Amino acid sequence: MTHTQPIVLITFYSRCGSTEKLALAAAVGAVQGRALIRLRRLPDVEEFSGCKETLDRMHREYVAPREADILGADALVLAAPVGFSTSSPEWSGYFNLLTKLRSEGKLDRKVGAVVDCGDESTLVSFSTAIDKLGLVAVSHERDATAQGRTVAAAARALKQATGG
Repeated sequence: MTHTQPIVLITFYSRCGSTEKLALAAAVGAVQGRALIRLRRLPDVEEFSGCKETLDRMHREYVAPREADILGADALVLAAPVGFSTSSPEWSGYFNLLTKLRSEGKLDRKVGAVVDCGDESTLVSFSTAIDKLGLVAVSHERDATAQGRTVAAAARALKQATGG
């Protein structure tokens, strides 16, 4: 059964924990959808003095996404805080890596989705990036847990259809 279990990489950036909660909810949904998950937090670009305890905990609990995480995943889920875009300093390096992998054909047959943080401009920025990267975009869900389930189902179907 494991060979058909999709791997969902959930990459997020969070300072005070609210986006982390959305990423965790998407992870729960993906697990409910019988997927394996990888949770990765983008590193801080500059020091942030607020939410020190939460930041310290996240620094201990999460590692940054690596190229191997992306290559091994069947689906990529992105969770960004309100007001962020793909060109935000915290996200730009990650999108540079994704763009490089896209140009090498290494994102082919991967599903992509964005967790809704409640901000339309953030959602549009990241959804547009998913399309530009050539990922198989899944329908948008307002609820992060439902989004995770949808992503897992889409990744499984694509994996089975392509013999992965």
